[in-house]
Amino acid sequence: MTLGAEENIALSRLTSFGIGGPAAFVLRPRGYEDVAEALRIAEEADMPCFLLGKGSNILADDSGFDGLIIRLDTPLHPPVWDGERVVACAAGSLCALARESVERQLSGLERLCGIPGSVGGACAMNAGAYGSEIADVLKRVRVLKDGVLQWVTVQKDDLGYRRSVYAFPASVIVEAEFLLERSPDPLTEMQRCMNLRREKQPLEYPSAGSVFKRPEGYFAGALIEGCGLKGFTVGGAQVSPKHAGFIVNVGGATCGDVLKLIEIIKERVLERYGVSLECEIKRFSDGR
Repeated sequence: MTLGAEENIALSRLTSFGIGGPAAFVLRPRGYEDVAEALRIAEEADMPCFLLGKGSNILADDSGFDGLIIRLDTPLHPPVWDGERVVACAAGSLCALARESVERQLSGLERLCGIPGSVGGACAMNAGAYGSEIADVLKRVRVLKDGVLQWVTVQKDDLGYRRSVYAFPASVIVEAEFLLERSPDPLTEMQRCMNLRREKQPLEYPSAGSVFKRPEGYFAGALIEGCGLKGFTVGGAQVSPKHAGFIVNVGGATCGDVLKLIEIIKERVLERYGVSLECEIKRFSDGR
């Protein structure tokens, strides 16, 4: 591998879960050309490749990843504002972008402020919270596809619940354009949502956020709590006593611990409620 990629980097250092063995190669690109070249090299070498932002919704294997991780976590330029429009690097922090939008008295991102991921990751999975989602304000994405950079206008059906057609490996989002609205006081709503997060979510422990997608007609956390699983622990992985929709790393959790706990949760919920839970967190193998 070339382009200045680092070797044998612990994935536990790159993910909010604090779990994972070594990655063979980790590249922090210096420009979009580096991303295109890295993808070309990986394809020619038949090397597994994964795109990583802030690592906030990722479960990495204990054995690591025998391939290339392209780590888009450092923006190449600050957000570019033009009235209610803003173009942001995919590698930028969604939380920081939301905060700056509120400072400019713009509404549309304030409810997403507590989501700890990157702008690109949020677009790829259509991140949402408290009744808002990225699809509400996302207008265009600049993507790298088949070695070509191009701006694409987002269509109505391009994004759905925790999915988008722009997710890797179909393409690589490098920038995103949002259209926001003038608001006299978006700060109040942002503070309300941040207070709810602190009150309801186990922010004091490493996690990957909500583990399961919301089943139609239900809330995953309520189903799990109804099975009496709050506080249930496998190794160092625990169903949060604060919010049953989260699995937290209470110390030394392994990928195996988390996967075993996920299977127990899914089995109990299916048995009790007849509902099949689907994971929201991503595995590195999803990017192969």
